[in-house]
Amino acid sequence: MEYTIVLSDELLKAYYDFKNAKEVDQQIITNLLKYYSRHLTNIAQLKRIAIEVDNSFSKNLLRKGYINQTLEELCEKTKYKFILNTERDDYPYLNINADKIERNFTATYNKNESREKTIEHIKALCRNAKYIFIYDKYMKDNKVIQKIPHILPKKKLNIIYKEGQLSQTQISCLKKECHDWKIQQDSKNTYPDYHDR
Repeated sequence: MEYTIVLSDELLKAYYDFKNAKEVDQQIITNLLKYYSRHLTNIAQLKRIAIEVDNSFSKNLLRKGYINQTLEELCEKTKYKFILNTERDDYPYLNINADKIERNFTATYNKNESREKTIEHIKALCRNAKYIFIYDKYMKDNKVIQKIPHILPKKKLNIIYKEGQLSQTQISCLKKECHDWKIQQDSKNTYPDYHDR
């Protein structure tokens, strides 16, 4: 199994306290769990925070050479290349209390793989929507536009799109699908230079 992140001394201590049912700041744990995945540590860090681990774990760290690297050096050996902490936000640090970087759910599909689970999830997310902003440079592709009626709920809904992404023919086809849909161009130019990645 691959190591994905490194924890600051403060967060590694909080992690072990939480794991061992000791008293810990609940807000720190809540924020930590938003970002947590399998962490990498070393012998020196465990000693700094006075954590005793079982002998097999220590031997494993020693065998792999995780003895006295800095947090930054450990970070280089992880998948996501972040050090979770509560103060710094310069790279490679990720501040669990206030950072622009988020942990999101994503999926990658091969060309012929079924996307049904993701489509069902998007449908569920849209069920309670009042506004849907469609922003996709492939909207002129009729295969993409044909999927919208199967995803969006048939109810009163404001559908907003970026200039040039829907043709008048496509708009007319969508309006036929549900008369309660109000389809309009983004007049505020909400996302002028963004793209859909």
